[in-house]
Amino acid sequence: MKKNQIPLLAIVILLAMASCKKLDRPVLPKNYPTDNPVNPTTSLRFFLSFDSTTAKDAQLNIRFKDSISGYPCFFPDPSIGYMTGVTGTALQGSSSALIHYVNANDFATSTSFTISFWLNASLAQKDHANADGLLCLPSTTNFWSNFVVFADHESSTSDSMQLKFVFANGTGNNWDFAGYTGTKRWPKMYDGNWHHVVFVYDATAKTGTLYRDGVQFDQKANETIAFDGNATGLVVGGFQEMLNIVDKWSNNGWMSGWPGGIDQVRLYNTALAASDVQSLYSTKQ
Repeated sequence: MKKNQIPLLAIVILLAMASCKKLDRPVLPKNYPTDNPVNPTTSLRFFLSFDSTTAKDAQLNIRFKDSISGYPCFFPDPSIGYMTGVTGTALQGSSSALIHYVNANDFATSTSFTISFWLNASLAQKDHANADGLLCLPSTTNFWSNFVVFADHESSTSDSMQLKFVFANGTGNNWDFAGYTGTKRWPKMYDGNWHHVVFVYDATAKTGTLYRDGVQFDQKANETIAFDGNATGLVVGGFQEMLNIVDKWSNNGWMSGWPGGIDQVRLYNTALAASDVQSLYSTKQ
């Protein structure tokens, strides 16, 4: 071996030791995005317009982003797409898939609240075998979520719908807005047109009010609704069990995603007045 020549094995060992040297943790830039809930400045806490406004938005999960935080949805199944909405474009749902958001900003901390959205389905899309999930604020401890809205299956071939709302009440579930069966079904919901659905809860008055196309559909007093503090994400077009939260979708074959359209999903942390609901309907918001 020549003088000053280092054996190849020694070089390998030295390099290996150098690679094991503890490196300093890089400092993230101040504007690095996180998954922390956003605290909006108005009573509108979460909003999905499903509209494309830039070339970048043509990517589906970005087109479906929350308009307040800018968070995109988790990647949709290829069976999910978009369609002409009540305003701009809308979510075209799928019976076998859903879309999921990391959170609904801070909406889960609301006491009084309003849930507003538009839906569209044809009579051919009416599901006679399964319950079709529309909107859900999941819970890590409650099978029925903090709230879930779904169209239940039924044998009727009319264009009416068993549209049901189930809410957490802090210790269990409030099913008082789920009894829309028989002659109480929501009429003309599978007529291929867009329909506006709004639920308003006033925690002080303990009153829940439902609106259909700007007009009061039902109202109940002495209602207790309280999110359970275990919210995780937001689901549009399905149930939380389709994400294997609390239970597995494979154990719940009666569940499906929503095959029709959903548009203009708005979540408020206040109880909107009837005039506000009418304004949303008349302006197609």
